[in-house]
Amino acid sequence: MASSRAVFRLDISHMKLVSNSLKESHFIDVDWFDLGVELNLPYPDLKKIRARFTDSSQCLLECLSLWLTSANNRTWESLASALERMNQKQAATLIRNTYDDPASQIFQHYSDRISQVSLTDSCIQLLYTEGLITEDTQRKIERCGGSLSDTLRELMIAVSDDHSKLRSLGNILMELEEAKPLAQDIIKDCDGIMTTALVVGPVSSSKVNQLPTPNTTVSTSAGEFFFNAAHQSMFDEVRGHFGILRHKIVPLITKSISSVEELKSFLQLSFPELSAELSNAESINNIMNVVVKKCRVNNISMIKIIVIRFEITEAKPLISEYEEEVKTLCGSLKDFISQNKPEHFNDFETIQFTLGWEPEEHSLDDIRNLLEEAFKELNKRIIVRSIHQGNSIIIICYAPHHLLAALLLKAQDNLTVLMKEFSLIRLTIGHYTVYDERIKVMNNECLAEEIKLADGEGQELRTLLDYKEDGHMSMIKKRKEYIKRTQLMLSWSVQMLRANLAENKILKARATETSQLQQEKMLLKEEVESLKKALDIAEQEIKDGKNSVAAIKESTETNKAKEKQKNNQAIFICILYFLALYFTLILPRYFKS
Repeated sequence: MASSRAVFRLDISHMKLVSNSLKESHFIDVDWFDLGVELNLPYPDLKKIRARFTDSSQCLLECLSLWLTSANNRTWESLASALERMNQKQAATLIRNTYDDPASQIFQHYSDRISQVSLTDSCIQLLYTEGLITEDTQRKIERCGGSLSDTLRELMIAVSDDHSKLRSLGNILMELEEAKPLAQDIIKDCDGIMTTALVVGPVSSSKVNQLPTPNTTVSTSAGEFFFNAAHQSMFDEVRGHFGILRHKIVPLITKSISSVEELKSFLQLSFPELSAELSNAESINNIMNVVVKKCRVNNISMIKIIVIRFEITEAKPLISEYEEEVKTLCGSLKDFISQNKPEHFNDFETIQFTLGWEPEEHSLDDIRNLLEEAFKELNKRIIVRSIHQGNSIIIICYAPHHLLAALLLKAQDNLTVLMKEFSLIRLTIGHYTVYDERIKVMNNECLAEEIKLADGEGQELRTLLDYKEDGHMSMIKKRKEYIKRTQLMLSWSVQMLRANLAENKILKARATETSQLQQEKMLLKEEVESLKKALDIAEQEIKDGKNSVAAIKESTETNKAKEKQKNNQAIFICILYFLALYFTLILPRYFKS
């Protein structure tokens, strides 16, 4: 697709997508004939469909098939307009917002190629982190071996709701070598519908040079800009000129406009989004603070509109002078960048930070601090390429290849600070993953699953041994003692595993313990088999010794009778003993009292 928006024409391969869109918009199948008429399909063909089929859902499919194969107006807008003429405005709105959306159409254009991609676990996790899929969908993709063919619709809805997620998808696909051409095509088309100029945050008392708006990249149509610390003075100069303009022009506006309500009313009418903030402004100065806060160093249109509306002639030269200064500085910056842009990025490695930041709470200074903390004195060799926003902030940088080892060591040394102070989610340098919070969580989940399996196997062994506890008692007692010792060892091992889930240093040791448990299970199974054989032998011996068992039974009954007699005698002696105690100790005390 071209980078500028082209007309996306549907064809018969989109039959399922079109049919699902109508179902989603609660279109009634029986209205298929009216839909065909509104789509300008030939009336005789519609009559043939009605004569041939009785099922309305089948008629609708035939109608759509006719439209997708023969009509010239095979676009989402044509379908939405037809529904609108049928007074189905809700359905028309849904199709325009979800399917006729430019980002959605780019995704539809590449959907066949996307469905053929097989994602790695880390890429699937990134889809979830960036808000492209839900947790349930993440598990579904993992069960399907990384295929996206069953989740295309969910991805399409996600990119239509938030265009920045289309670029996030492209960045994620860039992680896969075989998907890089596809990712580059998506990102190229994505640039056609998104703002590609660097946006510097509004100058205010609390925030300057805020992070770029969602998915803003530092690029132009001529190519990408690459910024490092050497450009700081130019940015500071632009901000300084903006401060001078503000310092001079606000008093002029305050002096020239006497009515607070008139200015407030004009701004609320021209810029409704300012209404909430303007409602609390009680003076011209307060109103101008709101206006200046919304301006940017490269966009002072609100101030210009006020000057034009209230005919403040003294302010016009100040605006012209400021715009000329900004134009000059931007030209100098462009020349500087073109002269200092690295020529051979094959000699550079990519560094990618993923941070749990809210853009409005951080500034470009925070990114400079991040690079200083991560790489210390090497930070001046780092070039920031682009900044992207999804559910997290992704910062992509370049660094010379020969510094790769040094950067890795610096990043590992400062990893704790990056996690605590900068909400680090993921850091990759080249092809090496220095830290990934999601992999850590996944490892812990695997260990928990192994512990659960070990618990189940232990319970299975206990049940099996309890069931077989008949026969040669002496042998089984020995086996039970052995099993108890084994169970204690298993229990201790499991407790150790549970207590140390958060310790990444002993992950290999836990895997070894799990392997040992499996080996012990096999040994126990072999021992159970030997017990089965012994029980079979015992059963044979029992069958052969039935007569001796009868004799043993008689002697057992005799012994029970003798034992009962002894018990009765013992009870009698106890009663005599208590009576003696009663008469010798308790009664005398009673009479004395």
